[in-house]
Amino acid sequence: MIPDRYVWSVWSLAFLVPWALLFALFPEQRRAMLWASLFTVPFGLTEPIFVPSYWSPPSLLDLARKTGFDIESLVFSFGIGGVAAVLYNAFTRRRLGVMPAHDREANRHRLHRWALAAPFLVFVPLYLLPWNPIDAAVLAL
Repeated sequence: MIPDRYVWSVWSLAFLVPWALLFALFPEQRRAMLWASLFTVPFGLTEPIFVPSYWSPPSLLDLARKTGFDIESLVFSFGIGGVAAVLYNAFTRRRLGVMPAHDREANRHRLHRWALAAPFLVFVPLYLLPWNPIDAAVLAL
């Protein structure tokens, strides 16, 4: 049985297991995994928004409670970002590729940038409402 104070540490590290397996077994996905993981690590720095109003994880050195930040959130964000980016393609044996310029400019893609920006644009006004921050985050996403 894992002591309570190490649960968040163990489970955040557990996400590195599928990450390492995918990285080892699907070398053609490695670059995408690394970039996605590095891109998602900063989302671990959003912890102060949610601690303690949404949750207060038992982090190493009790950092989450003391500072609002913790190491585990960075590890979790790294692992989940890389896995989420390539899991489907790894199992279907597809390769992520760059979309040709002529296709990127196609009419069907005209709203993609707005769709990607919307959560960031919507979260800030929702965060200012007297709601729990997790509700604002879920609605924004």
